[in-house]
Amino acid sequence: MTYEQFKKELYRNVLRQARLWGKTVELMEKGTECRDTGLARTLDAMKGIDGNGGSRVVREDMLLVMTQEFSDTRAVREKTPFEWNRKEDECGYSGMMRWEIRPLYDRFKREGWQSVLPEIAVKLQERENGSDRPPCLGEGYEKNSGKLILRPLNFVGNREELANGVYWRFGDIALVLYILLYDMDVDLMTMKISLDMIEKWGVTSTEALTGALLNTYVKMPPRLYYGTDIRMEYGFQEGSFMKEEGGKPIEIHGESQDEGLRGYRLTTSRWLNGAVALFYPGVKERLAELMEGDYYVGFTSIHEAVIHPVRHKILGEMKAAIQHTNAVFDRREMLTNCVYRYCCAKGGLIEV
Repeated sequence: MTYEQFKKELYRNVLRQARLWGKTVELMEKGTECRDTGLARTLDAMKGIDGNGGSRVVREDMLLVMTQEFSDTRAVREKTPFEWNRKEDECGYSGMMRWEIRPLYDRFKREGWQSVLPEIAVKLQERENGSDRPPCLGEGYEKNSGKLILRPLNFVGNREELANGVYWRFGDIALVLYILLYDMDVDLMTMKISLDMIEKWGVTSTEALTGALLNTYVKMPPRLYYGTDIRMEYGFQEGSFMKEEGGKPIEIHGESQDEGLRGYRLTTSRWLNGAVALFYPGVKERLAELMEGDYYVGFTSIHEAVIHPVRHKILGEMKAAIQHTNAVFDRREMLTNCVYRYCCAKGGLIEV
């Protein structure tokens, strides 16, 4: 990813997160003139601009995040002096935070997004009174265990990122251990847990991964829809099919060739990281019950799997469709090109 691409992607990510917390974001690019007198005065105090005659020129590309109170008073500051109080946090002044983009890009090239976005997310959700703090990893496993989840990633494409990660691997699928920094209805932010942290917590990887899998099930239970049922919104109980949830699953018409060829879509109630649903306890067996036998599984992304009963003989078309989807869409969303078969006789998945 080039620097310019990173800058735009970073801005989009931070803008989306900031809105959740009632804050505004501005991208100030190097060499541009800051015409907002109040903002220029603040940036000058933060050593963020150069004065050249009557103009104020931005020194480096930077992201500014402002509270609503800060934004609302900018018009007032154009006419009256504004008293700035330095915060202990090095990011900025009261009501505003600043990040220079170039150092973030350098870190991104070395360590990936997970070394950049969580840090910003933590700052975005902080309140002046110190509430809504993110999890403190130093508090130990018991304090953090309820915030652990699993995310599915392609192992090959994320090999370097997973070098010190904690995960279960199935072929080129990795179910990776993360901790929730925040979780809201419309968004969530996670941070990868390292092997070093697991050792400090004094638990085994298996214990942490097992607990995280159950947490993920509770936070994002599995859902099954018809392949043609594509909508913007679904009710929470729609698509529930596990007996313990007590919902009414969709009707599977095993004799219908058309329905079987179109297939079924497996995901989670949040439509996030939905491929993990296949690995929830009891899901593969329940799908075999509903499909009345063996079935094929293909992953169109990390967020969804497609299910086809084996008796409809669609394997060749299915492989071609999965590979085409993965070639066209964002590589970061890809999980695997492989197609699997759940074999009732063996009670497990096999690659086909």
